Amino acid sequence: MKPSQRDVMRRLWLRFGGDRGRTVETYAEAEAHGQVDRRSNVRNLSALEYASRLYADGIKKGWLG
Repeated sequence: MKPSQRDVMRRLWLRFGGDRGRTVETYAEAEAHGQVDRRSNVRNLSALEYASRLYADGIKKGWLG
């Protein structure tokens, strides 16, 4: 079973000390390589755009930070 999107983002956030750019880019690469799954893509977002929005959601909702 693959880790959840939040788990992957959280690990990367910790690994890169909260560096947004490195975290988002590495998450997008992980998704592109099949290391994390996205349930749906109704809005047709690129992996990088999705990662950016997921990062922002984590900061806003407090599960990152």
